[in-house]
This record gives sequence, structure tokens and C-alpha cells, in this order.
Amino acid sequence: MNVYRSLFLYALVIALLLIVAYRSIRFVKPNERAVVFRLGKFVGVQPGPLVIIIPYVDHVVRVRLQQIEGSDGMSEEELQQRITKIYES
Repeated sequence: MNVYRSLFLYALVIALLLIVAYRSIRFVKPNERAVVFRLGKFVGVQPGPLVIIIPYVDHVVRVRLQQIEGSDGMSEEELQQRITKIYES
């Protein structure tokens, strides 16, 4: 009986870890940037393709680069600054 209890607990812990790992990974397309909010406050802009967050604490909003006016001739750094400026205000 004790063996089954410990196996159940191990399976439960592994399942919880898999759920947390699944919820903490976000994929972003090459033409998008991930804007990260932690508890509703702006944290920063993450480039793709893989963004790791804290599940249930962070919220990710994907922003397509075509949605930002004048982004055609901008450098990557200028674009990051413009996205940061939009979400800080």
C-alpha cells in the first residue's frame, strides 16, 4: 500500500512539473515580438522565437511588426524602443 502511495505522489509531482513547463513556454513568429507583462505591469519586449515566462504571473501579448507605423525602415533597436514606449504609456 505504501508503494502505491509513493508512486502516486511521484506521478502527481511529475504531472504538475510538466504542466508548469508547458505553460511557461511561448513561441513567437519571426515577424512578431512578445510584449511581457508581469502582474499587469510592463516588463519588456522579447524577440522570438522562444519566450520563457513565469506561468500564471506573466502575460504575453504578441505584436506584429507590420502593426507599428513606420516600422519598414527602422533598425531592430529603434523598433524595440518604439514598442517599449507604446506599452509603457
